[in-house]
Amino acid sequence: MVVWDLTDYHILCSGKCRDGGIPTCISYAFDCIISGWTDGKVRCFDGETGEMLWDISDVHKGGVTALQVSYNQRFMITGGENGDIRVWDIKSREMVSHLKEHTSAITSISIFEDDAHALTGSKDRNILCWDLRHEKRVASLRQRMGGINSFALLPDQLQVVSVGQERKLSFWDLREPDPIQSIALEGEALALSISSSGNFIVTGGKSQVLQLWLFEGGNRLADGMGHSGSINSVAFSPDDKQVKV
Repeated sequence: MVVWDLTDYHILCSGKCRDGGIPTCISYAFDCIISGWTDGKVRCFDGETGEMLWDISDVHKGGVTALQVSYNQRFMITGGENGDIRVWDIKSREMVSHLKEHTSAITSISIFEDDAHALTGSKDRNILCWDLRHEKRVASLRQRMGGINSFALLPDQLQVVSVGQERKLSFWDLREPDPIQSIALEGEALALSISSSGNFIVTGGKSQVLQLWLFEGGNRLADGMGHSGSINSVAFSPDDKQVKV
């Protein structure tokens, strides 16, 4: 793993692990990089030196496919290849909750600002909303065809945008089970991100084209071409002026 400075694009640090498989997901906590790996482990690296600080074994059989740290940085949620959702105390590195309703690989996790609720997306076509304190599902969104590849929760904590194998950009309201709007895409999108303002969406996928969308109305604003392979991850910078691919 490599950490870059976006002001001048130089490498700040890198973290390495021998015989650890491939890193699949990362999140920051306490100036550390917490990552999920294909060998089923979660590993934590120092954000300045890249030194590995600790790991958790057997987090998920088949590999860790998604990971998100809470806003208070006290816990993290991981998802696995078999559809399990697990909540971990970061300080003790012990599992505190196990949520099992998905039946296929977890692709995305988003924690609400109250740290009491979370959304999880899966290849089983579902986006589920969880009450973490009571360890139960409180809402369910189901895509008509194909799995969920990625989703993003809007700043209002009520609306969700997703992409998946259905080859559509779908807009959801957590109070409604069906999409309120869907836009056909030219290819299967694998990644999606929402700007901090909530005004813009960026998508990328198998078409190798980065696409910028206006959230209000769903109009496509621009295409960016330059990759020779599938786009697997996209994210806005904190100031919304750059997109990391």
